[in-house]
Amino acid sequence: MLISKSEAKRFLFQPYEVCPCESGEKYKFCCYKKSKSVSKKDLNYTPGRIIFEAQKIFRETDFNTCYSFDNKECSHNIIGAHSLQNNGVLDKIATDNHVYNLAFEINKNLPTLKFDKVGKNQASRFNGFCKHHDKAYFSSIEDIAYVGSKEQHFWFAFRAFCFELHRKERLSRHFPKVFRKHPHATKETKILINYTSCKLDLKDKKYEYGRFKEIYETDSYDKLETFQRELPFRVGFTGTTAVAVNVDITGEETINIYNYDENLFIPSLYISVIPRESTSLIIVTRHIDDKCYERLIEKLKQTTDDELLFKYISFCLGEYSENVYFSPTIIDNLSSSEKDIIISAFGSSLNVDPEKRFESLIKGFQLNLFNLTIE
Repeated sequence: MLISKSEAKRFLFQPYEVCPCESGEKYKFCCYKKSKSVSKKDLNYTPGRIIFEAQKIFRETDFNTCYSFDNKECSHNIIGAHSLQNNGVLDKIATDNHVYNLAFEINKNLPTLKFDKVGKNQASRFNGFCKHHDKAYFSSIEDIAYVGSKEQHFWFAFRAFCFELHRKERLSRHFPKVFRKHPHATKETKILINYTSCKLDLKDKKYEYGRFKEIYETDSYDKLETFQRELPFRVGFTGTTAVAVNVDITGEETINIYNYDENLFIPSLYISVIPRESTSLIIVTRHIDDKCYERLIEKLKQTTDDELLFKYISFCLGEYSENVYFSPTIIDNLSSSEKDIIISAFGSSLNVDPEKRFESLIKGFQLNLFNLTIE
């Protein structure tokens, strides 16, 4: 999102607020003061070094927790839980036990994405559940055949949500570390916008967690509404995410996701694409209180245009999600231009130049991941 200089002022840290590096001091006497002593030479980092340092700091923010609703039963044996089932989903697209995801790289001095091969045992892992709750909660979607029940849809949505919650909490730990190491970053507009967005996203996610807990404890799974479609073929990718989506399948706005009003709640939509032996599932869920998505789900249910549906789900994953994995066999057989469409669609948010951002968005609307099929 591009904003004017006058709009950017609203994101600036105020002199006497607590410094965002979490030192406990006031900003004026902490990072603001330190940033004034930084020379232009110190700021002359190459894009590659900036990406490397950012990724290193982010890795340091990983933490163990259990997002269970009942801590009394928690085994505290935190495992690397999968947001996408290792055996049953990832193995359906893996080649020699590996899958592709999209990772950052620098190309022609600009940030972009590349296909990066990772072991399926490591793909989509996050330290968000103990061994006991990972088994107890998700057995209904891992050990029991999918029948489209409201309870199953709840667990698909909750697992997608927890992956994103863990990531947001890591980002909230990431920014103070960045500010401590690079005080001048507290003056960079793009960083400030991302910092503000992270804080607001985390606030919304914590509210959503409370709603999931209420549904679980009261057995009120009908508080979720789901669109689901079974496809008669196996797709060569998989993804699950919990994100705010600002347009529906016809291009009508759902909610302004770029509104930074602290009093506004921006809810998530829960999206999963699950490959199976010879079929695939599309599952899109909303909480019934989120009226902004009511027409979105209704339109998905009404659409008879598969091509439009596939492009819309592909757009949602490309524009909003980082938790998507691909079959190496399929990706390796794509042409350079076909790979470029996928990379551009998933990397559109990296472009700060308006023209390049627009070009990426156009490619995003062309993307149809459901053409990536496994025979």
